[in-house]
Amino acid sequence: MSKQSPRSVRGIPVAAVLILAVALTSCGADGGQAGSTGEIDRSATLRVAGNVVPNNLDPHQSGNYQIDFPYLSPVYDRLAQAVSGPEIVPMLAESWDFADDGRSVDFTLRPDAEFHDGAAVDAAAVVASLERARDPQRSKVAGRFDMVDTVTAVDDATVRITTNRPALDLPSVLSTTEAAIVNVRAIEAGVDIATTDAGSGPYVFDQVRPGDRITYARYDGYWDPEAQKPARLELMGIPDDNSRLNAFRSGQVDAIKVDPDQYVEIQNVVQKAGFEFHEYPTVQTYAVQLDIGTPGLEDPKVRQALNYAIDREGINSALLDGKCTPVSQPLPEGVDGHDGTRTDRYAYDPDKARALLKAANAPEDLTIPVIFVAGASPQQEMATAVQAQLQAVGVTAQLLPIPAVDAQATFRTGHYGLLNSRLAYPIPGQSLMLNYLADYRFPTPPSPEFADVVLQSLDPSISDAERTELYVEASAIASDGAYDVFLCGVPTMVAYSSNTVGMDTLGQSDFTSVFDIRYAGKTTS
Repeated sequence: MSKQSPRSVRGIPVAAVLILAVALTSCGADGGQAGSTGEIDRSATLRVAGNVVPNNLDPHQSGNYQIDFPYLSPVYDRLAQAVSGPEIVPMLAESWDFADDGRSVDFTLRPDAEFHDGAAVDAAAVVASLERARDPQRSKVAGRFDMVDTVTAVDDATVRITTNRPALDLPSVLSTTEAAIVNVRAIEAGVDIATTDAGSGPYVFDQVRPGDRITYARYDGYWDPEAQKPARLELMGIPDDNSRLNAFRSGQVDAIKVDPDQYVEIQNVVQKAGFEFHEYPTVQTYAVQLDIGTPGLEDPKVRQALNYAIDREGINSALLDGKCTPVSQPLPEGVDGHDGTRTDRYAYDPDKARALLKAANAPEDLTIPVIFVAGASPQQEMATAVQAQLQAVGVTAQLLPIPAVDAQATFRTGHYGLLNSRLAYPIPGQSLMLNYLADYRFPTPPSPEFADVVLQSLDPSISDAERTELYVEASAIASDGAYDVFLCGVPTMVAYSSNTVGMDTLGQSDFTSVFDIRYAGKTTS
């Protein structure tokens, strides 16, 4: 077996875990203390507001990773975790080793982890949980683990996962709540995991109000005290931007997710004493996600025409306070694999759009049903703008507002567009694969050439330079093939009170718009 240590995925030997623990403790206790000089208040309640609260608490029944992660991660540990950087580091696994061919990984488990009922998180428990996640009869996320062939217990402390391809991304995949380690024995004994927990994380569910908020209590005896600084958590969903901002401004919540169209207004708030603001790098992009097999959209020239019809700068300035940088490719600037020569690949040109539609013999009544999340801002405003701009070149976008929990599942059935953000992951190849090679996010398969290049990039044995070249090549195929109507890239932005810590080092926020408050907390002043 050989250790693989690219920047974003690290198999860390046991001897290094103590060093990592010190680093994480420092990050959790001291990181993000702008404006705060007090000691950590371990009796505090940390209140954070995002957009939506999930209705189902079973991580293997997740309908939307972005929605579910913040609310499930305090209760459910995984084999690995994402920390600020972004980097993938140990969690329930102390270390991992790749086989020389990159198709097998051994995970060595930490000896002191237990479920909330006191049962050990041993190899048998991990295998049972991952097998449940992989079983389509028991899981909605089974497709996330398509690369996995087998999951076996080598001994009580070692889990071996074999894959059907080189899987540089496996530890990263296992860091998501979709790969949460659940107590299968407790579930089999009658625990209803849809409404209560069967986890091993730093908190337990206290009160659950589906669609509104969830409160949590610290779990005594957890192996990482720095992951449970507050005594209690209260995580709530406030879909209306103004209501969420007002809750923050009035002190009802300690931190909020800031949408791009709130940028100017939030700056007026955080200039006042007692408030802070942090902007993470832009890694996530808005797009009209397409089913390229939809009748009328099969010809790439038609999809290119849709891209030329969009005035991205106009949408950015009018709707998003200038915080959504126009993009013409899957990987935005600053992400490994971004091609600077393609920045203006789809500059606004409605005449060219009309010419391409004519050259492709596109239907004169071309209509695309476009889903967007009902009530979500800025998606609904962007959808209206896109509809008007497509109509100007003779294409009808039929707008369909759908609840967040159903939007992705409806898109997956095919022949729809979906105006939403494309998820980003720690590894660019993983982002390309999960956005374009997974049928739930790309119903009609992309070209075999694209798939081959993306899978090559996930081989742990190639060099970083070779991997970057493959990212650029794959991104170019997606751009030229107009796999999306590319719109713009947005940073993750958070506003928080000055007596909080850790809000500028939220691991998940380095690559997606997700709160990960594992090392966040409050101070005494």
